[in-house]
Amino acid sequence: MNNYNYFNNTFLNTDNNLYGSYEGYLKGNLFRNLYEPYKNYKVANVNIRNEKDELLFNLDQTQFAMHELNLLLDINPNNKEALNLFNSYKNTYDNLLEDYQSKYGPINVTGSNNSTPFNWVSEKFPWEVM
Repeated sequence: MNNYNYFNNTFLNTDNNLYGSYEGYLKGNLFRNLYEPYKNYKVANVNIRNEKDELLFNLDQTQFAMHELNLLLDINPNNKEALNLFNSYKNTYDNLLEDYQSKYGPINVTGSNNSTPFNWVSEKFPWEVM
């Protein structure tokens, strides 16, 4: 089946066609019409332990939604509704990133507040946090 049919220019005419960024992120697909659960897979509950985890999770789900919409816009560049939604997520992402970096330092080498020596070398790596 050609998935292009799902992405016509009227695809976003109703909010019912999209999951929110949270549910879409957990399911791995922002588009309701394209989501097919794997066997008996149940979406896991997210255990957020602190504000830092919450900010990172919100950054991840927002970036995921932006990526999904970017894929839609690649084949439908004139879809104004998708572009507006992408820009809304982008603004949210920028605000979350600024908030995170002001509290916890840069996420990557292009982030603000980079200094020498790099701050992240003194932090625990993600696989060390438990």
